[in-house]
Order: sequence, then C-alpha cells, then structure tokens
Amino acid sequence: MLVVAGICVVLIIYFNLRFMGSQQQRFAERVGDGQEHLEQRYPAIFESGSITPAELSGEQPLILLFWASWSGRADEAQQDLFRRIQTHGSEAVVISAAVKDDAGHIREIKEAHGLPFIFVDGTEHYNEVRLPGLPSLLAFRPDGSLFGSRLGFSGPEDYDFLDALLSTEP
Repeated sequence: MLVVAGICVVLIIYFNLRFMGSQQQRFAERVGDGQEHLEQRYPAIFESGSITPAELSGEQPLILLFWASWSGRADEAQQDLFRRIQTHGSEAVVISAAVKDDAGHIREIKEAHGLPFIFVDGTEHYNEVRLPGLPSLLAFRPDGSLFGSRLGFSGPEDYDFLDALLSTEP
C-alpha cells in the first residue's frame, strides 16, 4: 500500500513539473515576436473606443500586462510593476489588460493603488490566442521590438529583467 502511494506521489510530481514546463513553452510560442499583441485593438475600459498598443509606442518602453483582479498573484504583479517603474523614474507606457473582470472592481483597484496605467479589456484577445495563464507580461522596446516576456509571478525577482529596459530610456 505504501509503495503504491509512493509511486502516485512521484507520478503527481513528475506530471506537475512536466505541465509547468510545457506551460512556459506554450506561452513563448503564443507570444512569438510580440507583434500580434502589439497590433491588437483592445476595448478601453474607462474611455470610449479602443486602444492599439502599437499606437502608443515610439518614445518609451511599452509594457502589456494581462491580469485579473481575482488573481492575487496578478494583482501583486501589477503593484510590483508600478513600484519598479516609480523606482526607475521611467516614462514607460503600461497597458493593463484585464481578463474576465468587472470595470467597477478594476476602478476600485486603480484608485486604491493610484495606478496610472491604461486599462483595457484583454479578455477576447487573451482567449483568442490562448495564453496559458495570468499574469502574462510582454515588454517592448521603444522601437516596438519585444524585449522580453514572463508568464506568472511568484515574487519581485520575476520582473528583475525589466530593470534593464526601464533604466535605459532616452
């Protein structure tokens, strides 16, 4: 009986690790060079119309963050991103693409944390390209090329790669 239980534990660990690895791989494949996400039209949440990230790039780095208020990790990621930008005194443009969320609740979070981000509804695009998890972050250089991306957020060290982008602004 103990042998069967031990084998089950080993199999569970093995398949969880395998799934996590394939999730990162699927994310990288779906991000590609990032242009699909940069050229996508996202409905604005607090304004009328829609926003295309490519229209906002050019002078500063641009960060596209898919998140949800119902995900504690995604909320932490958003707050870490804000602190990081403040620390660098960066002029980066941040588009916060909410997934399956309520505009009223998003407004509460925006005001509670003083987030100067551009809030859009990212649900349709998120589902369309089948990103495998939240938060999903894509960082672009001022010229529109992909600087880097990250799936998930376990702590501030996950976004350390952004420091090089945020500190090299013109």
